[in-house]
Order: sequence, then structure tokens, then C-alpha cells
Amino acid sequence: MAEISKGISRRGFLTASGAVAAGAAAWGLAGCAPKAKREKAATEASASTAGGTAGFDGTGNLTWLGEAPSISDSEVSETLEADVIVVGLGASGPAAARAAAEAGAKVLCFEKASALTSVASDIAALGGNTLGKWGRGDDFLDKTMIVNRHMAEGSYHTRFGVIERWANESGATLDWFIEASKDAYIADETWSEIPADKQANYIAPFFYPMPETYDWTREDLPCYPTSITFSNLKKVQEDNLQVALDKGAEVRYSCPAVKLIAENGKVTGVYAKDATSGKYVKATAKSVVLTTGDYLGNEDMMKFYAPETVENGVGTLCITMDSEGKPVNVGDGHKMAAWAGAAIEQWHAPMIHHMGGGAGADGRGVMGANGYLWLNLHGKRFMNEDLPGQQLENQVELQPGRECYQLFDSAWPEQLKYFPAAHGVACIYREDELPAYTANGLKINVRTPADLEAAVADGRCIEADTIDELLSKISGIDAEAAKKSIQRYNELAAAGKDSDFGKSSQRLFALDKAPFYAAKCTPALNLGALGGVVSDEDCHVFTGEGEKIEGLYVAGGPQGGRFAVEYPISMKGLSMGMCITFGRIAGENAAAHK
Repeated sequence: MAEISKGISRRGFLTASGAVAAGAAAWGLAGCAPKAKREKAATEASASTAGGTAGFDGTGNLTWLGEAPSISDSEVSETLEADVIVVGLGASGPAAARAAAEAGAKVLCFEKASALTSVASDIAALGGNTLGKWGRGDDFLDKTMIVNRHMAEGSYHTRFGVIERWANESGATLDWFIEASKDAYIADETWSEIPADKQANYIAPFFYPMPETYDWTREDLPCYPTSITFSNLKKVQEDNLQVALDKGAEVRYSCPAVKLIAENGKVTGVYAKDATSGKYVKATAKSVVLTTGDYLGNEDMMKFYAPETVENGVGTLCITMDSEGKPVNVGDGHKMAAWAGAAIEQWHAPMIHHMGGGAGADGRGVMGANGYLWLNLHGKRFMNEDLPGQQLENQVELQPGRECYQLFDSAWPEQLKYFPAAHGVACIYREDELPAYTANGLKINVRTPADLEAAVADGRCIEADTIDELLSKISGIDAEAAKKSIQRYNELAAAGKDSDFGKSSQRLFALDKAPFYAAKCTPALNLGALGGVVSDEDCHVFTGEGEKIEGLYVAGGPQGGRFAVEYPISMKGLSMGMCITFGRIAGENAAAHK
């Protein structure tokens, strides 16, 4: 699949024709495969790393890197010149190209796929006029508090200057980004009715107005209401790129950059290879911006930087393919930068936020990542279930067989409103389905009776009239232990206090109203491999000795300092928000050559 269908993103990935096959191409959708297949994948992954390097070995040897291609001028069929070269037109590239072109630079872009790529639907930002429309402008949140929380969630392996720069400039950048899409319609509220002629390209806030039962200021792990969703983010990205094109920028699709041209520690251009002709293009410029995405489709890099995800059989989702049907996000920018002397940061962050058990064709879990009662195959409760999706995923991976079950009963329609207004959580009940035009991001938090009926009908959710019957249908669970755990949980709910794990009494619901339900939960899909070259808030790139590599800038997937250890989901669309913010910064600095 060369590009994502209109309006499709990782949030609604399976609705795109062929998306399952695309994901499988990137070494397996093990995260949503049957147990036997997951165990086989995990076994094969472990075997493949046995006796070899899995992760840093202390030598500094980048076993995934390989040798840079040797290209002579005799192999070059075309020579080009520009002021700024942008490599990659995904999350950051269009913003970088536009910013550089608006600064007066002659811009040349190379893209590996046959079209601009888009895999997101949400953007997180702090302040600015767009968010100010809903009372969430510059004074809405303490930005220093947000930055410090982000630093803590990355175990202080992230770079304060990078996070602070995003916090201070993301709001204004969001305004700038949206301005390029002249026909984009901005909704008054989250669930506003959208005019028929605006449904193809509209923008809406998350949780405005905020549900009365959710007070994010009193949550241990809040989801901050600072994000917006797009019905068609790809269209807005295309509109940003069009600004650059209108100012004279040139784009070469199906023409991946394969090597930086570097002389005396200074980058002066790139070699690219046209997929159609097989010939090399030599392009020189004052500045090169790497916006090539992550390395999720590169198994060797995944084994090196996130070996536990391979060992645990976590599947990967790679949607966009090149002309050969291979994933485009294989760490090309990381490799080119490393060959040019750039250092790669040590701590990386897989993006694996659980969306609940039994995810269907729309990517939503049966009952979201909701903190109902969760039991493992030993029939034991194992956590305070009131967790965001990333932390929830971490707990699932620790369970026997990496398998557990989320249990709830027929009172769920009345209970949803008490769960967090957060990413992946079902917190809004509706009798009727949402309008067909509803943005994918807004579907995540809503459940209807039809949703549950469909999940039961296609086997994604187990239904039973009694607890005994329900447990008898769960293969491999210790039914007696599970029954005791349910009885204990019901006692805690009746007492109104979780003295075992400390879950909020607001979400402590007994299982006592038939019918009863269980959704199977296994490791979720890895949506991104976030880690990059050592860089700063100005998008400069550095060597292992701390020397700046002149002429080279970075944004998006290959940019370091943004995330570490795990992907925090305190705000929806945080990675995309950083991508456009630093794409703009990289483009401006590359044009000014500063």
C-alpha cells in the first residue's frame, strides 16, 4: 500500500483496505494474533537474538548500521541544487518545507513513498489562538508543570530544552499549521454537528465541554485537555506542503535519500535513488533537514533499542509502503546521520498504548482501556486498573502468557461516565451510532449497545448469564481462583474502598448484574519506535563528542531528546504535536543556516 487512504490513520488503521497485510509485512501483527501465533513469534524472536547482540553491549558497536553505500559521480544521472533539502514528507516534512520556503529558501524535498504520508489524527499543543477558542489558551495550563511531568515520565532521559521549546511554541505552531488549510472548519464543541460541506475537513477539540464527572486536576495520572483531532489530517499536511510548492519548492516522490554528502564534518547535500529509473540523484544544498520518520519496520534496530518488545511478541504496525511494498519507516535518517558522524541517543521509547481487549476493525477495544476488574490466567487481580494505556500495556506484558481479561457487567452504560476522559478510554455512552463523518479520533471514547453486540457476535468479547458460565468460557484461566477474586472485588466495591490496590472508589464497580462480559487482553501493537540522533531544541545534530554537524538538522522520528523509556499519553497526539513544532523550527533554522 503506497499511501494511506483518505482520512485513515493509526487511530483507525484497520478500516483501510489492506492495512492488516501492511502491518504483517513489518514482521508480524503478533499483538492481535491468536495465542499460539504470538507464542511462536516470541519464541522465534528470542531464538533469533540468542548468542547475538540484543540491545547495547557496551562496545558502542551499532550492529544495525551496516556500511554506507559507496556512490561515485559516474553513477549519478542528475545533479540538483537547492538552499534547503528536506528528506521525508511525513509528520514533520511538510512543516519543514513550508517554513523554509516561507523564509525565502529554494526547497527540494525527497520522499520514499509515492505520496506524502500521514499516520496520525490528533495533535497536542499548549496555548495559542486555536485552543484559546475553547478557553485553553496560553494561561490555561502551567507549562513548566507539563514539562516536568514529561521529563519524569521519560525517567529524565529526555532533554529539558527540547520539551520546553515544544511547550512554549506548540500553540502558535498549531495556529500556523492550520492556517495553511483554508477550507478547514473548526467545530464549536467536540460533538457539534458539522455542516455537510465541511465534514471532509474539520477540526474539533477533545472533551469540550469537559464531562462533569471527570476532574483532571484531581487525577494521579491525568490526561490534559489540550488536544485537537482532525477528520483528515493528511489534507492539512498536504495544504502545508502546497504552500511550499507555491513558493517554488520541488518534490521528488519514490526517490529516497540514501546517503548524506559530508565533507570535513559539514553536510552539503544528499544522494537519492529514483525508484523508477534506479539512477542516483546528487543534490547539494546549504542545509539538509532529516524528517524521515522512525524505525519501526527495521527488525535489527528494534532488537537493538527495544529488545523486550521483540521478546514479548509485541506486533508492529507499519502502514505506509514504498514502491517495493516495504515499510518506509526503517530508520533511513538514523543511518544517514550516523554515517555522517551523528551520535544516536541511548534511551528510546516504544509507543505501545493499550486500547483495551478485543480491538475491532476500528482499532477500539471492546470496552476501551477502562479500569474495570482485570484478571490474569491464574485468576488473580494484579494491579490498580485505573491506569493510562501505556502503563496498562506494561502490566499486561508482565502477566503469565502475556494474557489477561477485562471483566464487566451489564451496568456498563451507566458506568462509562465515571472513567477518565483520556486516550483509549470508553467514557461516553450513546444509544445511537455517531454520524458517519465523525473524525476517527472522536470515535475512540464512545460506546453504543451496537458496539458491544458486534464484539460478542464476532468473538471479540465473551458473554454469559452467570459468573460460572463466563469463567468456563475463558480458556486457560484458573476458574476457582478467578471466582474468589471476583468475590473479593465485589466486597471491596460494596465497602467503597479498594484496600488491595487503591483504585479510586469512583471506578470500583461490582460484577453483579447479568449478563457478564470478558474481553481478552494481550500485548497491544507497537505504533512507533521513538528515539533518534542526539540533537537540541534548535534541531541541530551532534557527534558523540558533542560537536555540532554543520548543515544538518532533524525533526520528527529521527529527532532525539523527545521521548525515552515509554511514550507518555498525558496528551493525545503529543508526538505529532512535536513533529510539526520542530518541523517548523528545523525549516526556519535550515533556511537561515543557523
